[in-house]
Amino acid sequence: MSTQDQIFREFLETYNRIVEECFHRCIYSFNYRYLLDEEVDCVTRCTSKYVNYNQRMAMNFADIQAKKLINMQEQVEAQSQMMNNEINDNSKSS
Repeated sequence: MSTQDQIFREFLETYNRIVEECFHRCIYSFNYRYLLDEEVDCVTRCTSKYVNYNQRMAMNFADIQAKKLINMQEQVEAQSQMMNNEINDNSKSS
């Protein structure tokens, strides 16, 4: 599965969880063809809450991943510098 497909799949799973959760929380009357005003307000608040939460989580995840990447790059650079120093020391002693 390609990365793009996986991202789309995760988006759909998140969307479906939000729809299901907000439906169960907010929709309580099946007597009418349309939603009641209270149900519309509840769904609006519920979806807004979950979308905002999901965006904050994604931003935090991106920040953590960026910090990990920087840390890994610093470690690779440090190891490379150590290897260069060892090579230089060995060539000087020969």
